[in-house]
Amino acid sequence: MFIFTTYATLPLLSRVGSVDGHGEALMLRRIVDGGREKEFLVGLLGIGDETVPDGGIANPMVRRLLTDLGELHRDLHGMRGEYLDFFAGIIALSCLRTGSALKLVLDVDDCRRYWRYMCHSLTLFGAELGDRETVSAACEHFVAQHAGADRRTRAYLTQLFATHPEHMATCSHAMFPESRRVVVSTMSPHVPAHWAIR
Repeated sequence: MFIFTTYATLPLLSRVGSVDGHGEALMLRRIVDGGREKEFLVGLLGIGDETVPDGGIANPMVRRLLTDLGELHRDLHGMRGEYLDFFAGIIALSCLRTGSALKLVLDVDDCRRYWRYMCHSLTLFGAELGDRETVSAACEHFVAQHAGADRRTRAYLTQLFATHPEHMATCSHAMFPESRRVVVSTMSPHVPAHWAIR
């Protein structure tokens, strides 16, 4: 939910792929309930079920999925390399930020191995990630520059809250501050209390 909600608060990205600015965001078209983007995330992290190949990038089907989806995104109207790198960054950061939000104690060596795996995996998608601290700072800066709302943002956020409210509760503590502000202002006065700006 951290990934989807961050994406939903960035009209700059949600308009990518639309020639006239009115098309639906590719990643949010079938938000959280299906589509290749969800398969991409599930397969990448090796937590598949019967419908999604598991094993992470050790599985050739997952490698092909990452490569194909990367090619699809790179060909979208308005796509830029910095957008792909940002998207890859929030994917890689999602587990770490969510773990922190849940107050999980993460082993330093495990975190290092996880980051190395994600950097390697996401090159298949066409993105280049640096070290974790640099990526985190760059993603927060990108969000601070571009977070906002357009005519579709409320609909995206409403669907996210309705579909997975328990995950959205965790998500609120993982979000970058500017994305959280967009959620609060867009969904007010119906935004849950745990989204209050801190």
